[in-house]
Amino acid sequence: MKAFTISAAVALLAIIAQAAPSPARVDARQYSATITFSGADGAGYTLMIPADGTVISIDNSLSVSRITCGPPSVLCYIYGLHGSVTTCGDALPPPAVVGPPQPAVSVACHII
Repeated sequence: MKAFTISAAVALLAIIAQAAPSPARVDARQYSATITFSGADGAGYTLMIPADGTVISIDNSLSVSRITCGPPSVLCYIYGLHGSVTTCGDALPPPAVVGPPQPAVSVACHII
């Protein structure tokens, strides 16, 4: 009977360990990046993006020329309408320059 109880307890712990998300994954889902998109004449907008690698669509027609990201522990990739890929965050000096200026269509951020 003892052997059965111990085996059942070990099996239950193994199932719980597999079902529980890892601490790093939980942090990634709860962590976000603040991205500020800037265009001509002081126009701009700011978005909060989850830092879990999810690609987020952006619906804004502002032609973006500069991007800043924070906090320093994230790295973001911003994809432009005309094919640009701009990287910002971590140790890269702000602002990231978009060349040529164009609307941003999607973004993905990661904790680094």
